[in-house]
Amino acid sequence: MIRKADVRSFLAVSALAALLAGASVSAAAAAEPEFVRFETEAGTILLVMYPELAPHHVGNFTHLARTGFFDGTVFHRIIPGFVIQGGDPNSKDQDPRNDGMGGPKLGDILDADELAQVQKVNDMLKAKGYKGVGDEANLMAEFSPTAKHLRGTLSMARAQDIDSAGSQFFICVAATPQLDRQYTVFGHVVMGMEAADTIVNAEKNPAAGRDYPAVPVHITKATVIEGTAGLTDDEKAAWAALPADLKNAK
Repeated sequence: MIRKADVRSFLAVSALAALLAGASVSAAAAAEPEFVRFETEAGTILLVMYPELAPHHVGNFTHLARTGFFDGTVFHRIIPGFVIQGGDPNSKDQDPRNDGMGGPKLGDILDADELAQVQKVNDMLKAKGYKGVGDEANLMAEFSPTAKHLRGTLSMARAQDIDSAGSQFFICVAATPQLDRQYTVFGHVVMGMEAADTIVNAEKNPAAGRDYPAVPVHITKATVIEGTAGLTDDEKAAWAALPADLKNAK
């Protein structure tokens, strides 16, 4: 005869097992890597994101990529042996003199309801004689004590204020340890360093700026890819060959 206590114990164990199974599925789903693919005039660059290292930078970067923010921007700063830098919306125009000074506005990262809340706060501050919230969308730094700026590192550019990152990013074409703990690392190149090398070694146009390329390379399309199923065969091979410590830095 099966006692009620045994039935209750069985049901409790079954419920716990189901809960743990669900948690395992959720953990597995959360562990799926996230990528951003840049299609550029110099070739494709595939980047893996580091959400555990810099969750807000990754969230910002992937949001901007999904909304087409990066499409049509150029790599406006090229320094051989150092970095290539891009992501400035100002670079979509024909004036190179303003490149390197742009970034996302609140309208680029907030929805209509969120913007309405910001406006309410601004109205309240204005009524009391205070300056309102500005329109620039700046990220707070997520510096890591362990992350290294290696060849292929994806990191966030900023102004002198450490909490001034927005959309401009750089890819290291060589190890740059002087940047460690000074800039937020949030990803790494999986495939496409050849394209980065082509970009960084291009002829410069000193009249437009010391590190400005004579013929800037455009990002024609940015695509966010969840998991490895959406990768091409070549990208999957590059992902498989990437050292484990570069697949998910923590």
